[in-house]
Amino acid sequence: MLDGLLSGADQAMVNAFTGGFRVAQTQLAITKSLADPTASAAALESAQIVALAILVREQLEPAQFDAVYRPFATILPGPGYQPMPPVDRQIAAFLRLLPKLSGEPEAEVAAVARVLSERPQPVTPGALNAAIVGPTGLDPAANYAAAWKQVIATANQSGRTQSFRVMQDSAEQAAPHDGLGIVGFAGVAAGGIFMRDVLPIEKVLLLYEPFSAAMPYESLQ
Repeated sequence: MLDGLLSGADQAMVNAFTGGFRVAQTQLAITKSLADPTASAAALESAQIVALAILVREQLEPAQFDAVYRPFATILPGPGYQPMPPVDRQIAAFLRLLPKLSGEPEAEVAAVARVLSERPQPVTPGALNAAIVGPTGLDPAANYAAAWKQVIATANQSGRTQSFRVMQDSAEQAAPHDGLGIVGFAGVAAGGIFMRDVLPIEKVLLLYEPFSAAMPYESLQ
């Protein structure tokens, strides 16, 4: 989508964020926070995509821009940012939107959910249709499972297990029960939102990830 719009953008600015000094400067800033080469490479690519989206922001629908900008939305608020509302209001918005999921947005939720629930299978050397996998060292499914275990442990330790389960069950009931398999993931997302005050924000966003394009986290007002 962005590639098609960049033909009308300032070419010098496009070049600045795809190579040269600006990229080196961005990479240096990232490596100060992320020592792992694999993680910093992924973060650099994400930062480049966001920078290009900013160049063509006026040509994008607000929801499109929010989806692209999302990796940085919480730590570096973008245009039109609003502080997060109280947790109960945020969960109410999530529960209100869940039953409306259908068609392509729901299919995308299911596709992302599968990536976050299935460990990647080894690729047979020479396979004609080799799977495209992420950078070596990044395991979305493992990170997702670890974040969910942390949420459950934190809920137990803080004495909020009962309320936590109520939020989880409410989301599972509100999610479409049409065979695409997103019911459990809706419960996980709601549980992450409910515990957001005692979790690192990156854990909350990871647990919410399947729904981030269909209903951006920052839009739960």
